Amino acid sequence: MRSSIRVVGAGVLLGTLLFGAHVAAQQAAPPVATVAATPSRWQEQVDRLDEAYRGRMLTANDPRSNWIAGQLDRGDIEAQVRHFAAARVAAPDNRLYLASLATACLEPVQPRLPECESVDRLADWATRDTDNGWPALLLAERARKHKNPEAMLAFLQQAAGQPQFVEYWEAGSLEFWEAVRAIPLEAEEAAKLELAVMYAMTRSLAWPDAARATCMGSGQRVKEVRSACAQLGAAMRERGSTWMSRLIGARMVVANAGSADAVAAAETRVGSVRAQIAACSRSTGSILDGLEADDRAARAKSVAEWDRWLRREAAVGEARACEERLGSTSTAPSKAR
Repeated sequence: MRSSIRVVGAGVLLGTLLFGAHVAAQQAAPPVATVAATPSRWQEQVDRLDEAYRGRMLTANDPRSNWIAGQLDRGDIEAQVRHFAAARVAAPDNRLYLASLATACLEPVQPRLPECESVDRLADWATRDTDNGWPALLLAERARKHKNPEAMLAFLQQAAGQPQFVEYWEAGSLEFWEAVRAIPLEAEEAAKLELAVMYAMTRSLAWPDAARATCMGSGQRVKEVRSACAQLGAAMRERGSTWMSRLIGARMVVANAGSADAVAAAETRVGSVRAQIAACSRSTGSILDGLEADDRAARAKSVAEWDRWLRREAAVGEARACEERLGSTSTAPSKAR
């Protein structure tokens, strides 16, 4: 699991991650590779912490450690699924672990891995997370691949009616932070936070590809599918827990609009989501400045504020937490746990 981690300055790193970095990560090159920024002053400590933590993950034996070991084992799908399954069994009520195993089992591996073959993990997620639209969208994509348009349409309609769209991205970010913060090595907490963010940034999500394949591709979609996709996109735009889900939802409405006027209105909503993302990022600038400050008290204050922010995101979702920070009056239900 050993790898080299290079950390850019904290302002670029954390600002990119926590306000839509995973949008960029899914649609373009990784943010760190495209940003010319001063390296972190904590790089030496980050490297030392990374090596120590990866060594600890070789003997992961609790749910959180198994989940993180699975995340760090991205190049080994068998090891990843094995770790996710161990976390899922040991903590059956944790939806982050449930969703992680379900999406890992979507990887086209032959022969099927035993942890994925014994239980339909996607259906298991859908059954145990009944208010969440993502499992239904992934089921729609599976039906599309199996050339079952009736089932695909039914699942798209089901997803559009769900009260929330939660990928547990925020909960995962908090898992990384709490685990890395607890490493028993003397190090700056700012360095630990930067390492936790680097771990979190490298995760991938399954649902964006499903959304594009079912509702945003260049192929022809019948009227009923376009209608279901437009409704699903509007639901994601209003009820997604992350900015990524809200932005892709807004684009999905554009892709399935039925008239020029509808396209123009939908494009306006895309612009509104982008403006919210930008405002959210600006609102955290003062927090970011302190992570590499010379003054220890300023660094401690910055870390403490980020800790509160990550916990609020995990509780209510990235977008809702930002709306609260900006004093928004939005009432869109968006729960991360």
